[in-house]
Amino acid sequence: MAVQRRFLSIPIRLTGAPVAAGDTVVWRAPFGCRVTHIRAHRTGGAANAVNAKIGSTNVLSANLTAGNGAFASGATDQTKASGVGSGKMAAGDVLAFTVVSGDGTALVLQADIEIDKDVAEL
Repeated sequence: MAVQRRFLSIPIRLTGAPVAAGDTVVWRAPFGCRVTHIRAHRTGGAANAVNAKIGSTNVLSANLTAGNGAFASGATDQTKASGVGSGKMAAGDVLAFTVVSGDGTALVLQADIEIDKDVAEL
C-alpha cells in the first residue's frame, strides 16, 4: 500500500482592541514538513498585515493582508528548498504567527502544513 502525503492545519484566534503586533508561537514540528499556505481573516478595523515565521525566517515572501468577510490566503514557494518563502520545517522547528501591523479587533490565522509521505509518526 502506498503511503500518501498528509495534511494538517494549525489555527489560532487573536483578539484585542486592536490585536497587538508581535509573534505568537503556535506549534513545534515533530517531523520534517512544509507550510504550504497561511490564511487570515480579520474582524473590525481597516486592515492587518500578517505573516508567519519558522524560527526567525518569514514563511511568506510578502506579508498577507487579512481579509474581512473572507479568508485571505498566501502560498509558499514549494520549489524552494529553504529560506524565506519556502515554508520548509525541520523536526524541532517552531512556527509562530506574526501580526505585523493593523487595527483589527479579532484575527483568525491558519497555517496549512503538508507532511512528507515518507515520514513515519512514532
